[in-house]
Amino acid sequence: MRTMPTQNLTFALLLSAVSLLAQSGSFLPIGGKPFTGDFGELPKGAEEFEVERPRPTGGAVVKASDFGFSQSNDHNFASLNQAIAFCRANKASVLELAPGDYRCLDDDTPIHLANLQDLTLDGKGARLVCWRTKNVSLHIEGCDRVVVKNLKFDWDWEREPLASLVEVVAVAPEHYDLKFLHYEDYPAKTSRMAFLSPWDPALKSIGYEGDQERALEMYIGRNKPDIEWISGNVMRIKSGPGRFQVGQQYRLQHYYYDMNCILMSNNRHLTLEDVDILSTPGHATLITGQQKYTQFLRVNIRPPQDDERRVISCTADHCHIGQSLGYFKLLNCDFCYGSDDCLNVHDGTAFCRKTGENSVTTQNARSTGWTFVPDAPLELRQGDYSPSGFREPIQSVKTIDEKKGVYEITFAKPVPEQKYDGFILFNWNYNTHNVILRDCFFHDNRARGVLLLAHDITVERCRFRHNQMGALKIETGYTLRLWSEGYGASNIVVRNCSFEQSNPSEVRNGNWVRDIYMGVYIKTDPSSERTRYPILHDILFENNTFTDSYGLIAFISSAGNVTFRNNLFRNPQPRKHPHSYRGCFYLTHADNVKIVNNTYISSPHVPKPGVYFDPETVTNCIVTGNTLAHE
Repeated sequence: MRTMPTQNLTFALLLSAVSLLAQSGSFLPIGGKPFTGDFGELPKGAEEFEVERPRPTGGAVVKASDFGFSQSNDHNFASLNQAIAFCRANKASVLELAPGDYRCLDDDTPIHLANLQDLTLDGKGARLVCWRTKNVSLHIEGCDRVVVKNLKFDWDWEREPLASLVEVVAVAPEHYDLKFLHYEDYPAKTSRMAFLSPWDPALKSIGYEGDQERALEMYIGRNKPDIEWISGNVMRIKSGPGRFQVGQQYRLQHYYYDMNCILMSNNRHLTLEDVDILSTPGHATLITGQQKYTQFLRVNIRPPQDDERRVISCTADHCHIGQSLGYFKLLNCDFCYGSDDCLNVHDGTAFCRKTGENSVTTQNARSTGWTFVPDAPLELRQGDYSPSGFREPIQSVKTIDEKKGVYEITFAKPVPEQKYDGFILFNWNYNTHNVILRDCFFHDNRARGVLLLAHDITVERCRFRHNQMGALKIETGYTLRLWSEGYGASNIVVRNCSFEQSNPSEVRNGNWVRDIYMGVYIKTDPSSERTRYPILHDILFENNTFTDSYGLIAFISSAGNVTFRNNLFRNPQPRKHPHSYRGCFYLTHADNVKIVNNTYISSPHVPKPGVYFDPETVTNCIVTGNTLAHE
């Protein structure tokens, strides 16, 4: 077919357009006239909504101090639970704490806000200093119109640090030695040695070019290192050092996926307001079940700045939404220094194969047991995420191997034929959607800034800085061994945000370093497999600023109707590992992508701005109106 002339740099790419490949190879440089054509139906993002506050009931104001909540009490969780039980029985309207630090030691039974309506828990600035071996700090469950505010959570670092700053002081073929920099005599020598993350002493942050990290005993009992204490603050790990060098610094975690801080499940209209999580093992906040209408207002997950030992906030995600009914709002929040993603928004899926006329059998559905309940509406997607046309309630479930996540699920109607290796299960008892992120700061964390694996999302006026493995991932995927997350992602708007120094560890997809990633993972995570079905679609990036990218602005795949317009790209700083594609885009397995009317500030570090693409799998792409300017 005929392609548009190369001189105006606007191209309509069709699979059969062999002439385009002959003319342009797989690269489209910036330039051309401003795009003034039809954008089609652009995504609108999330609809605005309100999270209801507690309704006036005339209930009593209860003081936790009347139930033994005290700075002289080492077990304040129990006292708070007594106060909460009184509030529930007497339909109180407010439960008040008092300013000060309160110890919550060996308290393995969490604070349990359960089945409450129209209650405000006002911490009055109280800081709960915790230490425990199981469960969470606060479990909010089955509540309606509840507010938790003015409250701080922390960990007892004097008893056991969550992480330590260490330096490599010796390297030998069969061991390496780590010095604990903030201790003459490390106080918890029996602590687990879970994970080593590269530390940049100049930035005092995780991640730098050419770094390497190492999982040790990330999961309790797995890969436990053989260690020997050489002195009070020097520990020898009896293992090959790999690329470790003397003088390198690392953040050594003693926890990872352990316990968590605030668990929220099956609530309606829940608000966390002016809540600070200074440190916690596990996820700082976790949402599960059929939770609907949740907002975080000025929730800060960050360590105190007046203690150099405090190099971590949470040892896993800052906020993890494993499943919900959506309507989630994050406003004016600061998430930083955690050991995993700042925010991960998704629902869980499972992989299965047809094993009978009316049945499928799951594989590795260990973390999705909640899926398999009678009458749950399940949708079967083909292995490439395309619809199979089958959506039916479960008729019965037979457990074959619970430990391995193997279940036989039977339906009343016949299961269609699978076109590929099997099906992906979507459980529509859950639907995480309608998410608003506004005026938030996501920065200096291990892993990604934000993972968006959901529908109807608006990200506005947010700042992403020095997210170790990239700023944003818009994806969905399944594995045969680990996690399976997301029902696809669509109707997403990212506007008026700033992205700075994303992906310092130079994590790659298809060998491309990138700030933004859109794509799927199939069978493994990550994977090289893609799908032509646009499971990610209707996505708009506009009026954003990208500063000092390490590689691509965005890797776009398995996607349709994606638009980048009116964005600004600045790259004043050189990189240790310069990439010829810095500041560019890469497209594969994508349709209807528009990269138009963006501005590049001239930089010697971006030698050839433009768009790389796979002509075999990209259709209907427009690249024009992207200009070069000088500051």
